[in-house]
Amino acid sequence: MLPDMKPATYAALEATRRDFRALVEEWSAAVPGLAALQDELRESLGYDDYRVETPVVYNRDLDALGPESRVAIILVADNPGKKEQLARNNRYLVGQSGKLAEGWFARELKLDFRKDVLILNKTPLHTPKTAELRKLLVLAGAPGTKRRSALESLVRDSQAAMAELAFRLHAASEAPLWISGYGELGPKGLFRPYAEALGRLYADAAPALRDRVWLFRHFSMNQFAIEMKEKRDPRGSLMEELARIGAENRKRILGW
Repeated sequence: MLPDMKPATYAALEATRRDFRALVEEWSAAVPGLAALQDELRESLGYDDYRVETPVVYNRDLDALGPESRVAIILVADNPGKKEQLARNNRYLVGQSGKLAEGWFARELKLDFRKDVLILNKTPLHTPKTAELRKLLVLAGAPGTKRRSALESLVRDSQAAMAELAFRLHAASEAPLWISGYGELGPKGLFRPYAEALGRLYADAAPALRDRVWLFRHFSMNQFAIEMKEKRDPRGSLMEELARIGAENRKRILGW
């Protein structure tokens, strides 16, 4: 059984939630007409199965965590998609990728994904699919225009802030920081600002804390399961192999 959250960890969680809510309010107002721009993107891509309801999404699942909660893993996904941004949800990883993750955690780690895993994103800015953040930027206008510059700042600054929130929670807990999806963390990737912020934050961190930062492929399209099948050594325990593979990915992608 997982231990209850330590007082210092819960204090860090409370502070993180408070700061995160305030940031979401700030970011929601940072780009005038953001929801209309996202809806224009939705229409241009032919998505008729939803409407934009929450342009910048706070994860309400964080509010269900109390002092008695048992957080086994801090997991960072990409950004809120169609279902995550719905007003009735405002929760992370509730789409198909989330279902795959939830099933894997229950089956392999015997963990309740909704209670034992604390979920953040690299940015809380909504697009139907992550790669479409680039298309949202194009729709905002030509480089150098006021709205385009404001959106570029939002994409960049939100990533740096989300990296700091993840770092604060990680440093105050004993849980590993599991980053799901590393393809866009490279030099020309959408999430390079997140990668660079992590590098600054962990530069002076204790080696033991850095070693608990793990990178893996996405859960979508069973990419994570494929990665584990390819790389896992059956002679080691699952947690040992997660630590080894995740650390190897971190060193290869982030360089530390």
